[in-house]
Amino acid sequence: MSTIHEQVTTQPHYALPYRVLSQYLATKERTVEVHATPQEVQQLVNQGYLVRERLFTDDGLAQLRAALDELEARERQGKNVAGRGFGGLFLRHLPDKHPLFCDMVKFEPTLSIARAVLGPLVQIRGFSARISYPNEPSQEVQWHIHQQVISDPLPPFFVHPHGLDCLIYLDELNDANGPLCFLPASHWNTRFHTPTEDFEDKPGQVLVRAPAGSCVIIHSNLWHRALPTTPQGTKRRLIIITYTPTWMKQAPYGVKPENGLTQALLQGGDEEMRELLGVGGYT
Repeated sequence: MSTIHEQVTTQPHYALPYRVLSQYLATKERTVEVHATPQEVQQLVNQGYLVRERLFTDDGLAQLRAALDELEARERQGKNVAGRGFGGLFLRHLPDKHPLFCDMVKFEPTLSIARAVLGPLVQIRGFSARISYPNEPSQEVQWHIHQQVISDPLPPFFVHPHGLDCLIYLDELNDANGPLCFLPASHWNTRFHTPTEDFEDKPGQVLVRAPAGSCVIIHSNLWHRALPTTPQGTKRRLIIITYTPTWMKQAPYGVKPENGLTQALLQGGDEEMRELLGVGGYT
């Protein structure tokens, strides 16, 4: 079976050279082969999102589904999947639990775009999945952002929390399954805020419908929500890879396995691997 890295559709490329101004890093000259056009990257910066329809081939999609279904069968028992604000089953630390996701730590179609907007020193802050079910109540997700640390007024030296969430949909994103909804360019509006459990339509919102195997890349502070999976729909499986600068804390969600698969990657890994797994890339 071919690797998941080979089971992606062809995307445009351009080279982006960096020099890291550090006295301590072993590798300072780094060139990123970005899997996008400069115009697409600029749209991501300005509007906060980029849609990659059918990023994965049929075989790649089948591999991802099989791996996630295996983890779902192992972890769903006894868990409540109904929740008014954040419904569905959440699975955390996927690379520690299955070799396929372990192999995606250096997944260039998303990693290279993260480096194009965040710089060469990035880590995987979270690698999770959300599964919503057509026959369970409250499978929607409220309006929210992922880095809720902004204060009012902004301090003079406030550091804006930039991150990138790559949403990989393993099932069709349609009205029955619950499309993704977001407010374009809202990641720049630090004063926008909504109350808890807000599911109401907003002026200027965009609904994303896409075929299975698609990836929607958003800024972590783009305001977004997921509409409910309905009884007319199917199970909706979503993989979420989050990238942030190396100096940010790891996500607090879930319990990391003590002897997870990434331990072997760290022990035998290079400088890049250690940075991606949250060890190094800062002083």
